[in-house]
Amino acid sequence: MRKATVAIAGAGMVGSYLHRILENSGIPADLRTANRAKTSCGINPCAWGTSRPFYDLVRAAGLDPYDYILRRMDKVIFQGIELRGELLTFDKPKLIRDLQNGSQIIESPLTANGYERVIDATGTARAYLPPVMHDLTVPCVQYRVVGADLDPSAVYITYGDIGYSWSFPLSENEFHIGGGSVAVDPAEMVRKSGLLGHGGRTVCGCRGRVRISTPQNSEPFVSLNAGLGCEVWGVGESIGVVAPIAGEGVIYGMKSAQILRACWDDPGTYSASIRAEFPWMPTERRILEKLMAGGSPSVGDWRALMKMGHRMGADISLKDTISLLSFLVR
Repeated sequence: MRKATVAIAGAGMVGSYLHRILENSGIPADLRTANRAKTSCGINPCAWGTSRPFYDLVRAAGLDPYDYILRRMDKVIFQGIELRGELLTFDKPKLIRDLQNGSQIIESPLTANGYERVIDATGTARAYLPPVMHDLTVPCVQYRVVGADLDPSAVYITYGDIGYSWSFPLSENEFHIGGGSVAVDPAEMVRKSGLLGHGGRTVCGCRGRVRISTPQNSEPFVSLNAGLGCEVWGVGESIGVVAPIAGEGVIYGMKSAQILRACWDDPGTYSASIRAEFPWMPTERRILEKLMAGGSPSVGDWRALMKMGHRMGADISLKDTISLLSFLVR
């Protein structure tokens, strides 16, 4: 096998996905990590929820998406409002292992002049790109609960404290329950939501942070790193491709990996393509910043919230959106 001239720093969901599609294209890349997550599943944060585009994105890596789907949910219960939807939970650790395809993961820091290119897939660490000037990250917490008395065909969402709590079913009697907030300790917010008050046994839990800065606030996506002696290209959460309000990054991270591969020899086109792929993210961040400053969402913000719901697989009507806005302004 040819010696790799490319290193992917970060062996999580997006780094492993990029590794697979590069491998399928005949581009060898070393998969590296300096800090493995110290959690029972080996992932931090460990959210396993996703939506419809998951199917095609996994197929594009040469895998069968149905091998990883744990539950398909047809409704979202937001503050007691039942919405039609199509959301999924998937076996994230298994998918990551299969994307890596038995590749060795090098567990040591990168050194100078080792590679012609480094891909920064280190998430919130953004370890090899310049710092984000107007960064915004949100703390989150999640628990795995067995035996809770919750509907395994539904996702539960409870808004509060400029964030939200959630419950995603993993099986008939197993759930991921968690939350994220920019205003309070997310563990306290989840406790107040009542989602942990449905019985069951907590078998594990973890904390993390999610970058919700948006790509438009996370440039540069490509930069010369003098210490490494090569260009660094960012992908996934390291360049802010996470929905600011929902905090969802699995789908968008995989899309950013596909864009990187398509623009492999053109950093300018890569940067322009990332901005063009996610033009709605700055709007969501502005809504969030308005709430953080104590303001209330305007009537015009309902369009952004409707589109957010549709991207998440929920069928939200204007009437539903107005009801949801009534919760946001309380």
